Amino acid sequence: MRMRYFRSSNGSLQSKARIYSQEDHCIDISCIDREALAIVNRLVSQGYSAYIVGGAVRDLLLGRRPKDFDIVTDALPNRIRKIFSNSRIIGRRFKLVHVYSNRKIYEVSTFRSLSNGTVGNEYGTISEDVRRRDFTVNALYFDPLASEILDFVGGVEDIHSGKLKAIIPLNRIFSEDPVRMVRGIKYASTNQFVITLPLRLAIRRDAPLLDSVSPSRLAEEFYKIIATGKSVEIIQALDRYGLLQYLLPEVHASIHGDKAFKDAFLRDLASLDLLAQAPESSLLNSVTAAEIIQADKRLISPFLAWFIRQRIKDFAALRDIPKEPATFRHEVFSDIRVFLSPLSLPRVALEEAMEQVLQEEDLLPAPPPKRRKHGQRKKNIKPRTESMHLEVSDAN
Repeated sequence: MRMRYFRSSNGSLQSKARIYSQEDHCIDISCIDREALAIVNRLVSQGYSAYIVGGAVRDLLLGRRPKDFDIVTDALPNRIRKIFSNSRIIGRRFKLVHVYSNRKIYEVSTFRSLSNGTVGNEYGTISEDVRRRDFTVNALYFDPLASEILDFVGGVEDIHSGKLKAIIPLNRIFSEDPVRMVRGIKYASTNQFVITLPLRLAIRRDAPLLDSVSPSRLAEEFYKIIATGKSVEIIQALDRYGLLQYLLPEVHASIHGDKAFKDAFLRDLASLDLLAQAPESSLLNSVTAAEIIQADKRLISPFLAWFIRQRIKDFAALRDIPKEPATFRHEVFSDIRVFLSPLSLPRVALEEAMEQVLQEEDLLPAPPPKRRKHGQRKKNIKPRTESMHLEVSDAN
């Protein structure tokens, strides 16, 4: 094993990393998307450094094929955008680049600085970037061209020993970003990592900080939990650590107040986990709730439908009360919104799932079939297949 030293932003030698070669880490290169390899190769050919980072490296070390690949580089966003013609810059404060290829999104970000803490928006060096990452198991940098892992924080050993440790000091890791608590529980549950005692105590202490998180961010994390295929374990762990009451307060209250509800809830979550684990249910590299729904409605629609079925039990008496369909639909929709708060759910997805369930339960009439015009024949439309390939410009 070798060591490599890196310079800080002021030019002094400051950080060192252990270098794990192919003989050390034994990562199967065939498990890396060729598009991710092409992006790294293109950046390096333009004179920049580039690494696969985060969860993908963790999964590769665990012998899994990652669902998505994030890439980090010292190239600035505007430069990345010029190198890859099939890309766009996203973000208002801290900009990063999405490269589109083969119907997938590859996130390419620039090294971040510590000048304004772990949530600042300045660009920096790899030495600073690693100190901004939440947990050691997610702070590994993999160079697929040299087949080397750069480990600044002992993440390789923590993965092998199955421990979840924080990088950022515990007195501010969650105060700077409370969502890190949810992510930590998710990582531990999906990988059977043991959360170290100091980290467990910090999560329990800072759980109320989730109250300050925007509904859209909570929804984004929740959809990612559903997509893991291990939502039962994660939801139960969130409940044990006192986080579920902030993520889904009404669900939390129902779980602890109604055993039948709890049993049905966990049973149906387990069914959704089986659906999520199917190979064809890959969520690609979606990063927002809307994109996740667009990528795979089969996961989100059943989940919403299940919640609606639970709630319409309270509306059973309305079967005998004459109401206009629009009024009835509005009342159910409002109740579901409250039940799932503070999650901010896309209105279209919720309305579609609600209409389907209400029609299945004979609470709303089914929509009339579409009628073809007189003399119009049904066309045989062949499905359109699209193929996206990685495109790189020759910009210098």
